[in-house]
Amino acid sequence: MSAIGLNCLASLGYAQQVLGDIECGQMAERPLGLNPPGWLLMHLATAADYTTKMLGGSGVCPADWNERADTKKPVSDKRDDYPTKDELVTHFLNSYRHAVELFDQATPEQLAAPQMLGFFEKELPTVADMAGFLLVAHLNIHLGQLSAWRRATGKGPLF
Repeated sequence: MSAIGLNCLASLGYAQQVLGDIECGQMAERPLGLNPPGWLLMHLATAADYTTKMLGGSGVCPADWNERADTKKPVSDKRDDYPTKDELVTHFLNSYRHAVELFDQATPEQLAAPQMLGFFEKELPTVADMAGFLLVAHLNIHLGQLSAWRRATGKGPLF
């Protein structure tokens, strides 16, 4: 397995620890105005689906999640705007595992192709560059937000 894949899967293990004591009813809570767990999980899952699509695969998330977790739209604090925790976590984990599988199976030509997502095209010009960012850096940026959310709701440290 690639270093990108190993790092992504390690981060998923951490994510499962962070998510362990978050209740389904808390998916829309926004202490201190932080992004809620429901939004974070939808946003991250769709980002992994972007990676999958760049690599020629099909995403695993419901079609409306991309729009619902769009960074240019207001973040909802209504519980009914998010699926159950189980559905969110299942799609989140499956989307990353699928993206890692495709990343590790990608040809050198696929990875060297220009990425066309419409952002960071100068900084991350190739599919490999953008996939690495989405599978590791972007994921961990938002896991940090989820960890801060946990602490803002009074949950104790994990380690």
